[in-house]
Amino acid sequence: MTTTERDVRDYVNNRALEFDSLAEEIYNTYDLFRMEIEDECASVQHEAELCIGAIEELIDEYKSNTTAKR
Repeated sequence: MTTTERDVRDYVNNRALEFDSLAEEIYNTYDLFRMEIEDECASVQHEAELCIGAIEELIDEYKSNTTAKR
């Protein structure tokens, strides 16, 4: 299945709602995704994978840090 721009946008919005304390960083990552695909130097699929991977890493770090503080 090919990831579309809409898929990424929906994913970003859902993750930002779920992790509201990370929303700014999540949207910054999405902005980078949009800039990269607008340059047309990279495929949407490749940039989508990078964007989603970066957001998941951000969330994993957040979860790890909040769990450690308990």
